Amino acid sequence: MRIVLGAQSLAQCLRDHTFADGTSPELVDVRPTHRAFAPMVNAQAYDLSELAIVTFLQAFAAGRPILLLPVTALARFQHHCLVSIAGAVASPADLPGRTVGVRSWSQTTGVWVRALISDDHGIDLRTIRWRVYEGSHVSGVEDPDFVVRAPEGAKLVDDFRSGAVDAAILGNELPDDPRVTCLIDDPPRAAAAWYARTGAVPINHVVVASSQYARKQPERVHEAFQAMLAAKPAPRPTSNPDFAPCGFDAMRPSLELASRYAHEQGLLARPVSVDEVIAATVDVLGSHPALFHGRPDVM
Repeated sequence: MRIVLGAQSLAQCLRDHTFADGTSPELVDVRPTHRAFAPMVNAQAYDLSELAIVTFLQAFAAGRPILLLPVTALARFQHHCLVSIAGAVASPADLPGRTVGVRSWSQTTGVWVRALISDDHGIDLRTIRWRVYEGSHVSGVEDPDFVVRAPEGAKLVDDFRSGAVDAAILGNELPDDPRVTCLIDDPPRAAAAWYARTGAVPINHVVVASSQYARKQPERVHEAFQAMLAAKPAPRPTSNPDFAPCGFDAMRPSLELASRYAHEQGLLARPVSVDEVIAATVDVLGSHPALFHGRPDVM
């Protein structure tokens, strides 16, 4: 089993795992992890892989032979990711008519942040000039007609620092620069209110398997899934949400929101329902309760 996982706790648990048949998985080192996404969805280059949740939804809608294992590899609140330099833009209300950069229209952080702009601040996304620097990981998927591609060779962080874009959506690329200001006031408080309203955490990355491999080796995929469940830290007595939901029940609110937002933003021709995602996984792997409830003790 060839595996790409950027989430270190998940990667380590599989690196240490020996399957029941005595074999061990092969962990493939791809950095940054998102470079594995296009090969995974377009050519099933790996048997199991971390994948952006929006890339999964687009690939699933396009009929690519991958299935979701209900494991969260990365999740975080996104309210701090909408930024400007030195107050070039003061708040989301100032965004209409301005140019906003985002690495890719299908980038998951961008989808979550644009939903905040639209839902929480009532702004029509088409009134903003959007500049992107990469296409979708899923071949054949085009951006909406109101999205403009940056010139060849341009880089988002450079354009952000120079003022070529008025604001940007930046996740891991956020520069350590004292001039950077967040457009959403008091991000932790805004995120807490958003969570209280939606009951969801913004999932960035999930885990998927090649359908062809899963049909040939379902027990290995089950074993890998169970190992990842067992590696999840025990819940702590805290008011913070669980940022590593596992199982379809726990992940359903996030999957439903991600699908709705992707559809509203022109990334999906129609929303992908969680039930059809579950059905596809069950069709290949069988109806194991752990796949639904994320419990390592019931399979």
